[in-house]
Amino acid sequence: MKKILSILLILTISLAGYAENKGFKIKMKIDGMKESPCYLINYFGQQRYYKDTAQFDNSGLVIFEGDEAHHGGIYGVYTGGKLLFEIVINNEALVDLETDTLDYIGNMKIKKSKENEIFFNNLKFISEKQKASEPLREKVKSEKTSDKEKEKANEELAAIGDEIIAFRLNIIKEHPDLLVSKIFKTMKEPQVPDYNEIESDSLKRLLKYQYVKKHYWDDVDFSDPRINYTPIFHNKLEKYFKSIVYPMPDSIIKDVDLVIEKSKANDDIFKYTVHHLLSSYEKSKIMGMDGVFSHIGLNYYTHELAYWADSSQIEKVQDRARKIAPLVIGKQAINLSLLDTGNNWINMYKDVESEYTVLVFWDPDCGHCKKELPKLANYVDSIKTTVDIKVYSVSSHHNEQWKKFIRENRLDFVNVAVPKDVYEDQQKATEYILRGFTDLKSLNYNTTYDVYTTPQIYLLDKGKKIIAKKLDTDLLKTIMDKEKARKKK
Repeated sequence: MKKILSILLILTISLAGYAENKGFKIKMKIDGMKESPCYLINYFGQQRYYKDTAQFDNSGLVIFEGDEAHHGGIYGVYTGGKLLFEIVINNEALVDLETDTLDYIGNMKIKKSKENEIFFNNLKFISEKQKASEPLREKVKSEKTSDKEKEKANEELAAIGDEIIAFRLNIIKEHPDLLVSKIFKTMKEPQVPDYNEIESDSLKRLLKYQYVKKHYWDDVDFSDPRINYTPIFHNKLEKYFKSIVYPMPDSIIKDVDLVIEKSKANDDIFKYTVHHLLSSYEKSKIMGMDGVFSHIGLNYYTHELAYWADSSQIEKVQDRARKIAPLVIGKQAINLSLLDTGNNWINMYKDVESEYTVLVFWDPDCGHCKKELPKLANYVDSIKTTVDIKVYSVSSHHNEQWKKFIRENRLDFVNVAVPKDVYEDQQKATEYILRGFTDLKSLNYNTTYDVYTTPQIYLLDKGKKIIAKKLDTDLLKTIMDKEKARKKK
């Protein structure tokens, strides 16, 4: 039950939507339902939260009513720990429904509500078509079905899909002012041309992809906040960025800008779009997506635009975005100059010349580092006769424990660390900086490179540009194999 109470309850949400200040009454009679609490659950994007509470009587009747109408959207009817069905609310003074516990949707009768009459007719139509498609899907899956029969079954399935599309398009045409029509328009997929005149299959696929991408948002009204009080807008947003946008940071950023610009048509839509995309790319485990998070944070989660967040929240996001910005893939790695095992200052840019540089941050008392560093050493040793590659290996403490680990594990790297006396005497740091041996960014490399866990491994190109980051040895090997394949082309 608690899971339904989303974090959005804590946030300041504008619930005005499309509602007008007038009374409302939602009356539902469900035969077979006994006296129990009933909840109306409202969507905000993908999240659901409690909107209203009433009580079933012993005859199965429940009534929600009030002086101020709920904003337009899809609402869930929830009781006994489960969602029974969903209804549409959209400025109708009276919604009167009747069904039973045997089949909530199949036996639904709409006594008063044009929105729900159309909504449930659609659900019943979809249910019928799903039943008709089940044997066809089984036939396609079966190994006993011949290729010719599978082809025919797929054609019949496509025809059923076309019927569903036509059914909804007719609703949109016949009832343009209903919220249900707006929902179906938002759900609508671009109708892609066949491009039968194109002989090349690969070119045909490319043209179809480009058409879908270009027209994906054509039927979405970003100025209408009601679409955000359904799961439809969230699902559309998710599909676009997970399945349609080219999965490279630069491409994603262009589409983030495009969609957020469209979302500015309405405050609620803008808020949800920015918040959802920021959160998604902050949590992403895919390499390089932190650059997308940084871009959103710096450009949209600002004091001027993020009206829903307080100053401390904005500063927290901005600070994180600023730290990440110089470390994203494609940026020049920040130079470091630290002390090696022979007490020589080694400048990563001036003193490490190679086609590839592996930049690794680690500590000898880190359990994971003790396993990963020898593995990294073995891998680099295995390829260095065919690949011009060096490792600039950075540790926090220039001490005997560090040197001993390097010797015992034969870490044939450029091994550097922060001098011990810097920690003991603040003046030493100033002296080393003034004499040009190092700089503040090098001595504070943990902050410079956002090293909050170890080991952290970067791969840099000849010009010290970041190719990849947050690697382990296995992933480094995969990246290097791709690099070798790319250079052979």
